[in-house]
Amino acid sequence: MRQLFILYDERCGLCSWARRWLARQPAFLELSFLPAGSALTARLFPGLGRSGPPEELVVVSDDGGVYRNGAAWVMCLYALQEYREWSLRLATPALFPLARQAFALVSRQRGRVSRWLNLASEAEIADTLRHVPEPPCALPPVVLEPVANGQADV
Repeated sequence: MRQLFILYDERCGLCSWARRWLARQPAFLELSFLPAGSALTARLFPGLGRSGPPEELVVVSDDGGVYRNGAAWVMCLYALQEYREWSLRLATPALFPLARQAFALVSRQRGRVSRWLNLASEAEIADTLRHVPEPPCALPPVVLEPVANGQADV
């Protein structure tokens, strides 16, 4: 395994934050982030596509493995140099059910968590800014005054 495709909800602030965080981490594996509902994702992984917002994190490895929910998070951590040990611990029978529960809680409440943490995706920020009218320029108008040599002075 050399690459993971991480299918995430680009409209979710928490998912967008997690994507940026994962992208900044030193990794053993190449991480490719794909918006879950995109045309590219549907073309690459036709069996995983569905209309509407995604309900869960999905990770697909270049060797064909598909990981959902808690297993997807464990795989994301597995790819990272500083978190591989954590992923191995979370994958144990004693802790894996808790990793799944923690992810399920965050996943179900991701909109609320995003608002609590004041996280917004780039798409949400762009949508908000599109509805704000463009303000007129607040600079005073430039007045040109003639000077002795015939040229205008600003």
